[in-house]
Amino acid sequence: MDFVYSLSGAPAWAKRYQVDATVSNVGVPLLIDTAGQGGLNAGTTTSAADLAGMAVDTVTYTTTQGTGSDSAERKVGVIINPDAVWRAKMSGGANEDTALTLYDVTTAVSTGLTVTTGDDFTSPEFDEGVIWGYDGANAGQQRKLTSSASTLASAIIPFDQGTAVGDNFMVAPYWYLTTSAVQLTTNLFQANAAIAVGTGAAFKVVDMELLDIGGDGRNASAIHMYAVDHILGARPT
Repeated sequence: MDFVYSLSGAPAWAKRYQVDATVSNVGVPLLIDTAGQGGLNAGTTTSAADLAGMAVDTVTYTTTQGTGSDSAERKVGVIINPDAVWRAKMSGGANEDTALTLYDVTTAVSTGLTVTTGDDFTSPEFDEGVIWGYDGANAGQQRKLTSSASTLASAIIPFDQGTAVGDNFMVAPYWYLTTSAVQLTTNLFQANAAIAVGTGAAFKVVDMELLDIGGDGRNASAIHMYAVDHILGARPT
């Protein structure tokens, strides 16, 4: 994940802290240490509770005594702004850089209120997520998916044009400001968009980059999110 801005307008502020686990990737969430731990530890794909911030470099954890460059004191840089907004590329699976799935229209609907395909929108469940046009007359348009029934995705705000056979759409389990859970990919620095709505770690989605075929939307779409449970900010009770 990459820092894009803070809600307060403040610049990114980084501090260095001891770790209790090897940090192999920049931009991964780090949590405060608990009893029995020697420093910050990594989040998981489904948890970012007690978030300290995101790593800005990498470090190898060790408990072997040493001096100088071999010292067991291993610190990592962490952006600690509690209102930081992070850009996470959307992946179509648990592994990073998986292309998002295309849903091709199999039954035309002139009202623009439904997208009917040969794919299932309920497993995983994308109701209350976003659906947007990848190509065709509605390319680049986005709507909130307000109900789903197997191969039928419905919205209450119609697409500008009817959905035509052969048009492709994409879906993701996010919507502006209402989403408060984002599941991360295995490496912890992308968003797994192939997961049901409401599943994942405590992040709120504030913006989305929903790209069509012209912007390589399958491989370049992203969300902007901030931590709901940051140790220095407002936290759930």
